[in-house]
Amino acid sequence: MKDKFIKKLKRSWLAIWIAFAAAALSTIGVLAAYTSVSSVKRVVSTQKGAGMLFSSNYLTTDENDLPRTITFSSMENSPCVTVNVCNYPQTLIKHNDKDITYTLTVELVDSNGNAVTGEEAAKYSVEYNGEKKTFGSNLKIEFSLLKLMADDFNKHEFVLTFDKSQLTKSDIYMRVTATPTNQAELKPLSAKLGVIYINDNTSATWTGTFIDNATSPKDLDGFNYRLSGSGEGTVTLTWNTNYVDISPWFKNTYDLTISNDSSGIATATLKVNSAEKNQYDIQFYRTNGINSAEQWSDGNHTDVTVTGTGFVSMSFTQSTATEN
Repeated sequence: MKDKFIKKLKRSWLAIWIAFAAAALSTIGVLAAYTSVSSVKRVVSTQKGAGMLFSSNYLTTDENDLPRTITFSSMENSPCVTVNVCNYPQTLIKHNDKDITYTLTVELVDSNGNAVTGEEAAKYSVEYNGEKKTFGSNLKIEFSLLKLMADDFNKHEFVLTFDKSQLTKSDIYMRVTATPTNQAELKPLSAKLGVIYINDNTSATWTGTFIDNATSPKDLDGFNYRLSGSGEGTVTLTWNTNYVDISPWFKNTYDLTISNDSSGIATATLKVNSAEKNQYDIQFYRTNGINSAEQWSDGNHTDVTVTGTGFVSMSFTQSTATEN
């Protein structure tokens, strides 16, 4: 009788232990699933995928090759654009754990991509690491065997110098391409860059626009937004936090005070002065994933809208003579 009781008790405890173990495993599974979802946050990038461990402030993986223009004041004697190529996303969240070797090529072209030659070409140049190359008789400038080391966050900077006399009428662009040579998963980066002149004798003007040239905003994990202009004043920047939020790095760097209303619209102001800085590049992160109704607001990709509601907008108020 005693032996039967012990056997029965053992079977009962075995069943209880199995049930407890199953419950524990289930809890661990739920906890692991919850943790993996809650800890994954979208980060801004100009394009999806691991390729963002090879990125640039101007160059993207988009293949549309639409021209981009950078504004300059007439006070600029030599309009230069500094293009960087990095082994990390522009948000500095992590760097590539492998060395990246690549070649950078620059071609002088018109807005349609046709080669520009002749005397004008000699007025344009590209400089890297103290070495300056001009076009002259060369149709293409090339820097080869470049290497971004995997030991840290590393970047290379290339200074593109344009001809100031052409700023008001030029149809000349530099098509810049950075092509990886040792990592097949990394996509080439490219952009067609030009400059435009802003007359300082007119009223101060600042504008804001997205600079991501993807065919659809749904192709992007995040967005790059550029403020540029001439003159002194205050930019009021607004964005819809139901869709995007501003980069903490930009917020902290420029000490922005942000207010939010009950509908999710965030507002911040930024003092601007083109004599000190005529361009700000801002990253916006997605907050709620990709909305199927997203589309560019116009052909120039100035904003992203969802059924008429924009992601980001700005306004500018010029300083008066009495302001400090």
